[in-house]
Amino acid sequence: MRSVSKLFVMFVAIFIFVLSNSATFASAEESGCVSCHTNLKKLLKITSAIEASKPEAEEPAESKGEG
Repeated sequence: MRSVSKLFVMFVAIFIFVLSNSATFASAEESGCVSCHTNLKKLLKITSAIEASKPEAEEPAESKGEG
């Protein structure tokens, strides 16, 4: 009888743990970060805008040296 009560307590604890984590995942799906970072078109648009805003790299000036 004692092992049945321990099993029941473990079952309830696991149930509460799973239930609390599922609520966290549901709220993360509604987040703006998740919706933006999983949308390929938006991600490509943002990435290209970041690349366009970077200053162009100057080509290194070559100098005479050894070799």
